[in-house]
Amino acid sequence: MTTLPTSLPARWRRPSRIALALSGWLALAATLALPDAGVVRVLVVCVFLLLCPGAAATRWARPTPWHGKGWPLVVETAFLAVLLSLCLAVLAVEPFYLTGTFTSTRVIVTLAAMTSLLALLPTPGSRRAGARPAVPDDPSPAAGTGPDPKTKPPHEPDTKPDTTARTAPGRPPARPRSPGPPPDDRIAVAVVGAGPYGLATACHLQAARVRLRVFGQAMESWQAHMPDGMLLQTVPSASAIATPEHGHTLADFRAARGLPGADDHRPVPLAEYIDYGRWFQERLVSGLEPCRVRRIRAAEGGFRLLLDSGEEPLATSVVLATGAVPYAYVPGPLRACVAAGLASHPSRHRDLRRFTGERVAVLGAGQSALECATLLHEARARPTVVARTSAVLFDPPPPNGTGERSRRPGPGSPLGRGHALLGAVSRSGAACRRLPAPLRMELLRAVPRPSGAWWLKERAAGRFPVLCGRTLIAAEPGYGVVRLRLLDEHGRPEDLVVDHVLAATGYRVDIRRLDVLDPGLRQSLRVFAGAPVLTAGFESSAPGLYFTGLAAAPSFGPLLRFVTGTGFAARRVTAAVTAGKRR
Repeated sequence: MTTLPTSLPARWRRPSRIALALSGWLALAATLALPDAGVVRVLVVCVFLLLCPGAAATRWARPTPWHGKGWPLVVETAFLAVLLSLCLAVLAVEPFYLTGTFTSTRVIVTLAAMTSLLALLPTPGSRRAGARPAVPDDPSPAAGTGPDPKTKPPHEPDTKPDTTARTAPGRPPARPRSPGPPPDDRIAVAVVGAGPYGLATACHLQAARVRLRVFGQAMESWQAHMPDGMLLQTVPSASAIATPEHGHTLADFRAARGLPGADDHRPVPLAEYIDYGRWFQERLVSGLEPCRVRRIRAAEGGFRLLLDSGEEPLATSVVLATGAVPYAYVPGPLRACVAAGLASHPSRHRDLRRFTGERVAVLGAGQSALECATLLHEARARPTVVARTSAVLFDPPPPNGTGERSRRPGPGSPLGRGHALLGAVSRSGAACRRLPAPLRMELLRAVPRPSGAWWLKERAAGRFPVLCGRTLIAAEPGYGVVRLRLLDEHGRPEDLVVDHVLAATGYRVDIRRLDVLDPGLRQSLRVFAGAPVLTAGFESSAPGLYFTGLAAAPSFGPLLRFVTGTGFAARRVTAAVTAGKRR
């Protein structure tokens, strides 16, 4: 991987690393030699604390910043450097503070040593001088970027490009992209999936005049895998499918159907939202082909798709918008119960009335768990919520909503009030991708925090038992019931016997479970924590294969878990695809 800014001349890179390594010791010298309130001392120390440790740490980030030139990348890298500097400063201060030995000199010495280490040590994957370049993390540059036409590698002839570049073991060879249009029997892009992300991507590609085919039934996953009676947690203004043109929001849909206007204090019923998605498709993606893609495999010059009709079209690029259902997560202790039919994920049930009269344990503390428990209670079942969190939370109502209101207005976010951190993360999807993978996964796990919608509180609070602070350690099926072994917050064991367990434990991306991909293609992809490694344009390590929606959330952050992320994803994918056509 590239370990230093590629926009810097080679002769400057080593001096810049040495300058970073020395910056902390310069700040230490200023601290010891200059007056306490001196302007120069304050300036030198503040610049070091806010920038230098993080700038050294960005060399170790994957993907590393500075993949191209331009001020947007400089600003993103500077933002990341400041963020990492603050994190490292907190880590340096905390031990001294807890032990009562805090002094500014000790903190600066600690940070100076840390900065020198990060700046001087070779990063994993860095190459020796004169070694053959390694395959980059990103198979293709982001939209609008590319190699400088004025500079050429010394081994590359002037008249003919080198088409025999080696590839890393385990990765498919990069296919040369044709500068002209694809042959008549080949489609430029195949979009697989017709949910919000598939529809948004399709209409953006159509607006860019890309030849494409879209496969799937509009809103099929929403229709088949979400319970009747469900309401959307997100407010209407955050639930619109993105389009390059105006006039296709939920409010526009309701106006076209002669329904009352959609405002944020009125939750959106599932049935209405499915109708909205189909209305959107009929108006903007009229060429949708309602057939299922059985298998996608790599082929010469693109990808071969096997349809349930028997047709096998060839596509230069494929955008996978398969939704969340393939990634439904059930905790390991419940696997035997799932095999016995005594446990399941809520995505397996369209009608929860089948549990009428039964004892049902609902695992989780988020919207899915709380709403499923509410629907079960209203269907005369006997639900019990089992949550690891210390309390069950509900979002505050929107500013113009009904019911009890907070005196202080909450910070804005794409999902309405109560999600301040998500608001910050969602406005920096590109910066999220540049964070180290463990930090991205932690953000995806913790943001937003598990909570129920504000409108659900009146229907749920006090209606059924809620066991907080419980951890599931085992589940024993037998004789038509399940015995759950739990530990409470004090470590005391506790048993709960129920007729069925609903694991409302969310979704975890694992492309090994994506059966639509041919096993050979699936195994060739670079992954981290089960998720595909994606470029800034949502392209995987297989050139021409793009992932959007939940599968892209581990790369770009929590925004991609919600419909409000369709605009960010569709614009990036379209820019990457059209840039590929021009190369």
